[in-house]
Amino acid sequence: MTRILRYILQHDTGMAPCIDRGLVSLATCKPKIRASAKPGEWVVGFRPSPAPRGIVVWAGRVAQSAAVGDYERQYRGRADAVYRAKPGGGFKRLRPDYHPEEDEFRKDTSAPVLIFDPDATWYFGTEPHMLPEKLMHLAAGGRGHRVKGVNEGDAIALQSWLSSVGLPGIHAPPRDPAPQEPRRCWCS
Repeated sequence: MTRILRYILQHDTGMAPCIDRGLVSLATCKPKIRASAKPGEWVVGFRPSPAPRGIVVWAGRVAQSAAVGDYERQYRGRADAVYRAKPGGGFKRLRPDYHPEEDEFRKDTSAPVLIFDPDATWYFGTEPHMLPEKLMHLAAGGRGHRVKGVNEGDAIALQSWLSSVGLPGIHAPPRDPAPQEPRRCWCS
């Protein structure tokens, strides 16, 4: 059975997931999702309360994962390619304004980057969509991410519903503007 990892997207700045240049990736935040999601599995981000439960901000099928340094080399210049591998090991932060705390740096560099299949990824941003009733059991709630509670056929039903909403791709801008000042976390 295909896993569907779900979580609440507290801050939607276009960084996690990153929607730069039409490609959707998850290179920062959500280290547990990035560490466990495998190609072919789905990740779905939902609006936080006080919005009603079940409003989908984005959903994508994982195409591949890449080591943090490899991702930065391959996708240099993308907004979320913010950690460059050092020759002797470790990482250099390329954007000191992004996740300035040491704990955030550790989380961002502790798991691989997820790159999503452009033919099976929908980003709705400011124009999210409510899950249909038959998939409402997938709606995330609370802190952390959810993996359990997925039924056989849910991944196919999810993709079918997403396709009925529109073509894959970026449909609207992020709901939260990127902060001008450093803050504890842009995307928790």
